[in-house]
Amino acid sequence: MKKNKLIKFIAIAVVLLFLSYFSADGKIFAAGEKIWIDTSHWEIQNSFISGGYWKSGTNTRWVDTSYIANSGYWSNNSYQVWVDTSHWQSSGYWSAENYNVLLSSGHYAVSTYNVYVSSGYTSYTWVNSGYWNNYTYSVWIPGGYQIAIEHGYWKIVEEYGWSINRQYPVIGSAGHAQWVTYYTYIWVDTSHYETRYSSSWIDTSHSQSVYVNTSHWEQRQSTCWVDTSHWETRQRSVWKDTGFYLSEGHWETRSGSHWVDTSRTVSQGYWENYITYTWVDTSYSETKKVWISSGYFADPMHGEIIVEKYPKYVFTKWHKDSVGQEACMSLGITWKVDNSLIIAGEDKRKINRIYIYEDVIRYSDKGIDKVIIYDGSVSASEEGTLDFEVKFDYAGSEESMLHVYLYAENGEVGHISFPNPINGFRSINIEQGGTDTNPDLWLGGIVYEVFKF
Repeated sequence: MKKNKLIKFIAIAVVLLFLSYFSADGKIFAAGEKIWIDTSHWEIQNSFISGGYWKSGTNTRWVDTSYIANSGYWSNNSYQVWVDTSHWQSSGYWSAENYNVLLSSGHYAVSTYNVYVSSGYTSYTWVNSGYWNNYTYSVWIPGGYQIAIEHGYWKIVEEYGWSINRQYPVIGSAGHAQWVTYYTYIWVDTSHYETRYSSSWIDTSHSQSVYVNTSHWEQRQSTCWVDTSHWETRQRSVWKDTGFYLSEGHWETRSGSHWVDTSRTVSQGYWENYITYTWVDTSYSETKKVWISSGYFADPMHGEIIVEKYPKYVFTKWHKDSVGQEACMSLGITWKVDNSLIIAGEDKRKINRIYIYEDVIRYSDKGIDKVIIYDGSVSASEEGTLDFEVKFDYAGSEESMLHVYLYAENGEVGHISFPNPINGFRSINIEQGGTDTNPDLWLGGIVYEVFKF
């Protein structure tokens, strides 16, 4: 029974080994599973915040309660009535008068005129010219010869015998004296300057421009409107109205019952207080930082990334290192794509773009500060290395994650991530290897790690 369980366990492990790879955070990706590419980011957005309230106020107004008291009576007596007999009194006469009328007329006339047209062009020709220039020059002619000068002298041969006392030796006599001949040589220098004659061609060829004047008189025609419009006097009859309004009438005395109106207006009222409401608008525009959650799924690829980070304890840039510079983090990324499982004839995966960022989880629920470390293209390759120097503005907890995305030419993506906390206490300075205090007080991270993706 135990043996069967062991066999099943081994079989399951083998299947998982062939169907999946382990990511940086230990998650198992099944073969063909999509990877979520997080493109979430902060955006600066403008928003209109509407608001306001009703403000009450007290005013005073007059309430008019005036009214008309209608009264009167019927009276039986005589009364005067105006009888209007006004009317128009028509009169007038016809009168002949002259008036002017503008008669529009004219015709088109063709006129001929001469115009002087200025024209021409410049013609360029090449003129071959030149002359021979005769000149003399001196040439040094080295030369000379040797003269041999013959010299001779008697050479006395010291011998025993009778020839010792010979005072004047004789040539060829008994060999007791010998005429010796020798030569000396004298160099006779005949070097001298020699005047020679030569000629050279002086080329004066040049480009010559000639302006060809083609100006001329040209006869042209134009058409113009000849306006013959004129005023013409005509006669018409006009009615001269001399009518007038005759205002007249008379008073008549009539008898009978008529109403005598004694109505009157009674003026009265009072002041009252009333409440008014005015809308006070407190709306305003606000610019704020908004976190936009976005991303997409992409096909995974496999390989490894070597991360080298220094120092182990990363601090914000507000700290100073041992030489007084702002604290920073050195980051080295080396990648190698695993192309061992590609199908025959399929192109190898090559990385041509890299995106590296860290989500710094700030303390006191102040949100996420996204620090873009690198987002750009690289030369397409299966292997490569990039080095960075990063400074952080805010401290982040151990949940702060650094992400590395590798993008291949065919659209596939490799991704790893690891925790990278940022220390933010302002009361310390940093030595070369970290802090000069107990490192257990500070949040550390990886220094060297190999990740599979």
